[in-house]
Amino acid sequence: MAEEKSVPSLKTYRGNCNCGAFRYSVKLPPFEEVTACNCSICAKKSYLWSFPISADVFVVEKGDGTLKSYEFGRKKMMHKCCPECGTAVMGQMHGGPDIGLNVRTIQDLDLDKLKKRTHDGAAIEPAYDAPVGPKPSIADASKQSYRGSCHCGKVTFELQSEPLNDLEVTDCNCNICARNGYLWIYPSSDAVQLQGEESLRHHSRYYKSDDKVAGHGFCFTCGVFVLNKLGPEAHPGIMPINVRAINGVNLDGLKIKKHDGKTLTGKPYVLDE
Repeated sequence: MAEEKSVPSLKTYRGNCNCGAFRYSVKLPPFEEVTACNCSICAKKSYLWSFPISADVFVVEKGDGTLKSYEFGRKKMMHKCCPECGTAVMGQMHGGPDIGLNVRTIQDLDLDKLKKRTHDGAAIEPAYDAPVGPKPSIADASKQSYRGSCHCGKVTFELQSEPLNDLEVTDCNCNICARNGYLWIYPSSDAVQLQGEESLRHHSRYYKSDDKVAGHGFCFTCGVFVLNKLGPEAHPGIMPINVRAINGVNLDGLKIKKHDGKTLTGKPYVLDE
């Protein structure tokens, strides 16, 4: 008699974009491993993938049809994010119903406990040419010049900074930072030369006491988060930059410090009904 194979039990996970305009449920075996890809868009958006997921087990609970699609290169996949808050939710290949899910959007999932399998998407041709931003300035010869951008190139910047490897980079676990995988540095505003600011959309869902003090700016076309526009009274002269938006950055060499923003925001993250 043939040995029967055990079928893993399924668990119902619920997830959402940060603002809650799009919400879903999905039935999957308990998560143990996710895929981190280093291709141009996955690196900038910090996707953690579960792929493929059958469309039969994925249910849209709210916001069906609201996600915005972005394609590039060979246009084999539609990358879908919320147009209100910019959260990257999923990808869907052309010609098939299966989806790839960004597990960062799953509620109450401990990402630190998951095994991360790497995928060398950067090796796939054609190679990505990072958008060229402002010409490097020579305002301070003691600093290094870094160029960065969203993925599509509508938003670009030049940063004058100490070497990134010498800086402390913040990895915050608050609701929006964890969901979008930000890595923050905090240069002064005059150290950042920004082009295409009109293409940014700012989403505020980070609270301290009862005041919104941060507008997380993402490109409305490709959904890549670039910077954080802080309230001038609370943080004068500072323009936090998402390190993932810096072109060619090597994250392995950075000094990354965990920040417990989830506890310190002063107000719990609660979705509006």
